[in-house]
Amino acid sequence: MSTKQGLFAIAAAGLIVSLTGCGTSATTAGAGASDTSSPSPTTSSMSTSPGAAPSENASAAEPVLVTIKDFKYTIPSSVAPGSKVTVKNEDAQNHTVTSAPRGAFDVNVPAGGTATFTAPTKPGSYKFICTFHADMLGALVVK
Repeated sequence: MSTKQGLFAIAAAGLIVSLTGCGTSATTAGAGASDTSSPSPTTSSMSTSPGAAPSENASAAEPVLVTIKDFKYTIPSSVAPGSKVTVKNEDAQNHTVTSAPRGAFDVNVPAGGTATFTAPTKPGSYKFICTFHADMLGALVVK
């Protein structure tokens, strides 16, 4: 079956498959749904090699940013296990991002500077503090 015939067969079954540039696909069920931006039948970013599968954890490659401003952390809702986390300090004071209890991560972030650390590989919620400013608290959710 050609790629074009395959796309029509999927559309006829009430499913829409959207191919993205990172080699993943999203499938949405829905009777009568239509996709006006279907990909060209001759192009695909997915591998056609036998046994090749798209990455299951594409979010691990996305940049993660924690911002410190006005003595407060701005934290993403969650991060992938083992993600590289960049901390940007927009204050004129030095800060830290230190897991509590200690051991999961600890990074000093100079005033106006940035620092990076690796998120834990085990899913969970990791509370952290600024060791210089006891009222600065946050939690990094790994999932």
